Amino acid sequence: METAIILFGALSVALLGALAFAVYTIRKLKEAEKRSVETDEMSGLLNRDGFMHAGRLALERGGDMSLVIFDVDKLGLINTLFGTDRGDDVIGAFAVAINEIKCAGDIVGRVNTDDFALLTGMEPHIAAECFERKLREIITDKDMSEQVNYFAGISRYDGHDDIYTLYNKANLCLLMHPDGSRVSEFTPDMESRMVENELLRSEMLDALKLGQFELYYQPKVSFKTGDILGVEALIRWHHPVKGFIPPCDFIPLAEQFAIITKIDEWGLITACRQCKQWQDMGLPPVKVSVNMSQAQFARTDVYASVTKALEVTGLEPKYLEIEVTETMAMTDVDRTVDVLGRIHELGVSISMDDFGTGYSSLASLKTIPFDVLKIDRSLVCDLNENDTSRRITGAIVAMGKALRMVVLAEGVETNEQSKLLGEIGCDLAQGYYFSKPLPASEIEAMLILPLNSKIV
Repeated sequence: METAIILFGALSVALLGALAFAVYTIRKLKEAEKRSVETDEMSGLLNRDGFMHAGRLALERGGDMSLVIFDVDKLGLINTLFGTDRGDDVIGAFAVAINEIKCAGDIVGRVNTDDFALLTGMEPHIAAECFERKLREIITDKDMSEQVNYFAGISRYDGHDDIYTLYNKANLCLLMHPDGSRVSEFTPDMESRMVENELLRSEMLDALKLGQFELYYQPKVSFKTGDILGVEALIRWHHPVKGFIPPCDFIPLAEQFAIITKIDEWGLITACRQCKQWQDMGLPPVKVSVNMSQAQFARTDVYASVTKALEVTGLEPKYLEIEVTETMAMTDVDRTVDVLGRIHELGVSISMDDFGTGYSSLASLKTIPFDVLKIDRSLVCDLNENDTSRRITGAIVAMGKALRMVVLAEGVETNEQSKLLGEIGCDLAQGYYFSKPLPASEIEAMLILPLNSKIV
């Protein structure tokens, strides 16, 4: 009997021990599972849920804290142009940088695909400066360093906001980008401006459907004959209530809200259709040039868009010119050569816009099939007063001629500028001295009556 009792007691102790161990194991497994659920697999930092949970607890403890969100600029574009491996490298660099600048009590996490958050007791602008230095220390590859940029949004804890409100305020800074600055701090007026921008976004979509956008055309004039040899298509918005809205007020928002590609598509077809209509009217044939946005070039099948526009309108390829900026062309030269090369094979001309403001090389100019080189207005504006601008412009013209390109000077506003550019050897001119951008109906009259009197 005593032996049975002893055995039963020992068995009970063993069972209790096993039960306690099982409970301990289950608790640890649940804790590990929770950590896994709240951790971003790629960066090893807290994910959005984990950051919000830890942030809520940190705010409950009180103290002066601020939230800084670092947004990886154009991560999708980096993935598209350079591959997801390069994009993953960028994410890794951001994760290391933000983790290494945190202080005791700070919370860091990856709260979105391209957003990292820091809840810190540091002065937030100092934290942003520390992040910038650390990021540049980590990214030592020069090409990669030139591709990587970020924006930072800041919101300060006022003793009342919860972590979600704090996050929304910092995120709003990223959406607004006030004054184009890299680092911005939340202000109460941002919310009202955000509402206005959202309304404008909706109105832009309606404008496409309702035909409120219109293309104006600015002539390109031959220095030799004074004839209009081409026109550049430029978009205008006639708002039914607000009246004329200049492109500088809505194009940046169109880019931010990813509407720009829809506008670009409309503009390309509309310009081709107008050019064909002028020809059908018996007017002297001119070439129409259409600007391509970086978003359109990077995110859409540009070749398909161009071929569609030509097929739909019946315009011959030789009367269409595509303008790309110098910076766009040089972002990924291999892809630029491929895309523009195929368009060029159709018979469409390619123009490099704003030349003199970017970082192109002679080798790239020789490789990419450019037909036209447009000298930026920043060089033209002070030709008569600045010897350096004059020498640079002369060198650009000589280089363009050597590469068998047509050289056009944009932003020509005075007779003196026109005369000097003609002497330097420019082929074409564009600017208010000859004509401001005009509706299609007014361009028709100008195609009949050349601007010879403007050429000295």
